[in-house]
Amino acid sequence: SKDRGMFKPNGLEDLRRWGQFVKKIRKDVACLEVDVKIQVMQRKALRMHEAESPKSVAERVGKANEFWSAFGDRHRSVSDRVNEGKQGRVKYSMAWDMQSGPTWRMVNPSPGTLMHREVARAEKEAKLDGYRGMGFKTRSTPNLQKMNTMMKGAASGMSWGADPTSPSSMKQMHRELLPPLQGRHRYLNECDKQHRAPIPMPFVTGHSTSLVLDGRNLVDKELLAMSSVLEEMEGVGEVSLFDNALLTDRGIGKFLESLRTDHIFESLTRLNLGRCTRGGEYLIKSAQAFVKDCLALKELNLSQIAISTKLQAGLCEAIGKHPTLESVNLAETGLMPTDTTRRCMESLMCSSKIRSLDLSWNCFDGTTFQWLGEKVTDNYSLRSLNVANCSAATEIGPAQDTIPPLSLFLETLSRNRSLTSLDIAMNRCDFRTALILEDSLDTHKKLRELNLSDNPLGALGVRSILRLLCRDHTGLLSFDIEGCYGGKVVSIGPREAPIFSYTNPGGKYRLQLWRPYDRAMLRMLYKMTDRFQLQKEDAFEKISYWKNGKQCPFPHAEKDGEGIFQVESEGDLDLVYSVEKAILKRFLQAGRGKVEETDNAGFLNSYLQEMRFQPGFKKVIPLFASWSELDGDEIGQSVYIDALSKDFNLSLGHLQILAQSSKKMACHTITRLQHCVPGDDATEYLSSLMFDTLEELVRAQRQMKNLLDFNVVNPTGNYRLELSNCSDYAVGERLLLLDRWEAAVDRKLERQDISQLGNGTHLRNPIFQGRSVHAQYHSVAEWKLPEHGEFQVDFVSNQRPPKGADVLSDELWESLMMDMFASKCPPEDRIAALRAISHNFWITSAHMRSLIGYFQTEQQRADVLIIFYMRIVDVHNAKMFRVRFESKDEVRRLQDRLGYASFFPFFQPENASFELDLSKNDQRLCASMFVNLAVKEKFPHNIHDYSYMRPDGTLDPMPLGVPKSWANFDTIPKEGVFSATYNTAPEYRNFSHRKDIASQYGFVNGLEDVVADEVQWWTGLTEPPEDVINLLEFFISRYDNISQPFIDIDGVDGNGVITIREFVEGLDNMKCTKFKQTKGQTRTKEQRIDAVFRYMDQGSEGSISLEEWNVLGQLWSEFRCSIKEFVHFLVLAFGDDLLDAWEALDADGSGEMDIEEWEQAVQSIGYFGPASVVFALLDSSDDGNISFEEFEVLEKYKPSKNKGDDPSSADDQVA
Repeated sequence: SKDRGMFKPNGLEDLRRWGQFVKKIRKDVACLEVDVKIQVMQRKALRMHEAESPKSVAERVGKANEFWSAFGDRHRSVSDRVNEGKQGRVKYSMAWDMQSGPTWRMVNPSPGTLMHREVARAEKEAKLDGYRGMGFKTRSTPNLQKMNTMMKGAASGMSWGADPTSPSSMKQMHRELLPPLQGRHRYLNECDKQHRAPIPMPFVTGHSTSLVLDGRNLVDKELLAMSSVLEEMEGVGEVSLFDNALLTDRGIGKFLESLRTDHIFESLTRLNLGRCTRGGEYLIKSAQAFVKDCLALKELNLSQIAISTKLQAGLCEAIGKHPTLESVNLAETGLMPTDTTRRCMESLMCSSKIRSLDLSWNCFDGTTFQWLGEKVTDNYSLRSLNVANCSAATEIGPAQDTIPPLSLFLETLSRNRSLTSLDIAMNRCDFRTALILEDSLDTHKKLRELNLSDNPLGALGVRSILRLLCRDHTGLLSFDIEGCYGGKVVSIGPREAPIFSYTNPGGKYRLQLWRPYDRAMLRMLYKMTDRFQLQKEDAFEKISYWKNGKQCPFPHAEKDGEGIFQVESEGDLDLVYSVEKAILKRFLQAGRGKVEETDNAGFLNSYLQEMRFQPGFKKVIPLFASWSELDGDEIGQSVYIDALSKDFNLSLGHLQILAQSSKKMACHTITRLQHCVPGDDATEYLSSLMFDTLEELVRAQRQMKNLLDFNVVNPTGNYRLELSNCSDYAVGERLLLLDRWEAAVDRKLERQDISQLGNGTHLRNPIFQGRSVHAQYHSVAEWKLPEHGEFQVDFVSNQRPPKGADVLSDELWESLMMDMFASKCPPEDRIAALRAISHNFWITSAHMRSLIGYFQTEQQRADVLIIFYMRIVDVHNAKMFRVRFESKDEVRRLQDRLGYASFFPFFQPENASFELDLSKNDQRLCASMFVNLAVKEKFPHNIHDYSYMRPDGTLDPMPLGVPKSWANFDTIPKEGVFSATYNTAPEYRNFSHRKDIASQYGFVNGLEDVVADEVQWWTGLTEPPEDVINLLEFFISRYDNISQPFIDIDGVDGNGVITIREFVEGLDNMKCTKFKQTKGQTRTKEQRIDAVFRYMDQGSEGSISLEEWNVLGQLWSEFRCSIKEFVHFLVLAFGDDLLDAWEALDADGSGEMDIEEWEQAVQSIGYFGPASVVFALLDSSDDGNISFEEFEVLEKYKPSKNKGDDPSSADDQVA
């Protein structure tokens, strides 16, 4: 194709540029892979408990052994204990550890205990191996003595002293050896009294100041025994009884009372009583008193403790007034949608110290949530808030519509500036709540973490969260949407929930402003207006606002001091949001980013780049890390991909990362996200290399067929889209955007509105789910593209060839047709291939005519015509290919698909028939052009067979003819059906006016230089009566051109016109028997000749001029062109020897063919032109059969060797 000149060849610079592009992609992918893996590992690490170091493990084991040794000592004989008592406390000695230095250990532990065996093993290892770490190679006496000296020196250098149990050092060692042995023995004695087994907890074993009893299933007696350890403690940093459901209300209360000492008040920073589910009034009162007195407390957890309503306010007031409390957990404490709860929230929110607040698993209604939101907004210190699973039953609005209660809370977050973490898991949040959250957090720069897990968000809701993440000006870096993939779009009340698309926000909106979702959507539209820098009056059209049952003027929202749009909260609002003026201002006006009016691809690329979300450097890693964590969850991955497939731009590297992160979903991922990457050929090729097998590639291309076949530069055509397919949805979205783009171009160039319904759209016949979109919407521009269902539409561009456009050469066109003919692909694939390359060249009407002949069915011929119709340079010769559509129904379907105004025969309307529905804008415009042209030429004699069917079905006879006032578009009736046929004599043609309407309504360029002599005037073989064709066949068999028989009839010295008498006498002199009455013929010879004469007397003067006679010349051109096209096809298919072609046609070898056998044979070799015309020429004997001798007549119609091979060359036309 490059050698033929259809495509620009690539040079060395292009290869270098693409090489750098591929290198950059590989580098980006490698870096992203590492960053994403690190992010995933960090997330996993946060969910895991911190692992203990080997040293901590050894120390914990040693402390536990010591504890059980003390427990065993208490069961020996009394005499042994007395003897031990004389010896005093257990003595310690210092041992040298090669890695950690000097450590203390117990001397002579009780025989048989674990500690005794551990000490014996350690001593043995120290004697045999310890010296090696000090550089001694042998165990000689000098070396051992030297080692002992070093050990003593090290011991003497320690500040602890030689014996930690001596009275002088006991006080100093009190904090290093926790807890005191007396407290431990007291704990063991209490366990004996309570008949409970002791627990070797870190606090008791002495290596922690935190009393952590989580999940021990303690009972009151064990807890009371544990409190004895605290009596001699100088400080306790933490007390945690989490998940001890057996503890009673009074037991925990007594334990809290035992903590009421000054040294604990000064040191305790964390109190955790969570999941002590038997706690009650006594516990709460004790906790309230403890909170008031413990001024060092920073964390308080009372989760899953039922707090009675009468105690809630007092407890929350104490918490709110605490000077140091930073973290409060009141999850599942029985907070209800009551006034008391609201007072509690007010008390909590008044604190300037609380940084983290957990209110999850309580029950709040919409009013309570709204109250909470207002208080959170006023609090500037709160950093983390948890309201998971707090939504009560959904609210019921004024129209019996459901409202998620949490949505009222989220709507208030737009004013918050302090939160860094928010948990709203398990609150029945759907896509509506997600959009409210997106709107509220749109400018929030501090929120880093968001937990939305286990909410039915669905693809729409997940998309809102991903859009929020990818905003560069938001602070969100981490989000959890686990279990959020099961949501769906629901109907709410009498109106369906409108869906917001960031890529194309245009459309009709019906909003009920008492719903938070609808208010959020309205605010999003105002934000889009600001982004487009439009006046509100330009963006919002057809506004209808009803409030309290009355229609009122709608006050547009204005920003407050914080930059938030203050929208109305009552009433019903209907509006149409238009992006047309935004496109006009942003992309068509002079300045930065201006796009040429004819650059569809440039506009679409610029628009999608500006409107869609491109994950930034900081946001792309958490985006893909969340995707990687879904590996193995095919349902979640499918929803995630669906969410990414709209409103996002991805690079080729991003697509590769997504595919590599989940090999099982790689094919599915690439297929559904292909349209999100740049649409150039190189990117498309590189993405195809990501498929592992050829089978996957073929399967994916079948699913992406509409996307791959879509030609943005030449989008005119018919589309049938399954919107649940992401690729098809992308095509539909692009069509809607191109429609608004071309509408903006029309507005800028002040073009006439030739749309189907007078709404300026270029989309015709839109059908969704078998129902016309126009049944509910005035324009497709008002329709929001759904994400499911079948959508069928015709797109018609107004972009015509520019003046002086270079036309594809005849040689190159012939080569292209030969390749297409030789292809074994089905016709549909050939048409798709032609569509893909159609934007690379311009063609002529003759090219169009030859192309149609390669396709058999009406649908195929219509498709190729529609693809190239706007690429034809010589529109004034369009009659050449229009005559190939012989059926009126076929022409009517073309008019319906291309538009009656676009397909209007501007230059050669002769013999054109119209049946126009005046309720349609373009058909009414066509009727106006029709009458206007008649008035400019020879009105009313050029309008024939006219009729007008009234809307009620009655026929208007129009006794005075077609009203001349119909030349004015505004005076034509807007209902009814008007039918007529146009015909005028050549001498009455107003060629200048025909050029004017072609320029005004067909937007044809460069007509000022076109003159009538350049037009190849044409007439189809199906337009005149049959007898006219019979007469033409008679002339063709005897004359070389159509002027000769005119001269013979008129005479050499004739007056230049032929009367009916001269016409009859001339035919008799020529011995023409074509009109001889035969059996079964109802009309006489005179009647048939008279009909032929009246057809050629188009001026109705009673005579035929040479110009009128040339109507036969136009038929002659069609006749000869049809024959030459057929011969040209035979030469391409079989070579120069017509005998080879005959043998292929005469399959039975009989040597003759009748008309039926001929037509079947011609179609079998792939020619679908007018074969009957050729048969009529070849059947010179008029016996209904042709032989090879008659077939050889085609030799003189072979294409010339020294001229172009265009079978319809101007040399063959008759003046």
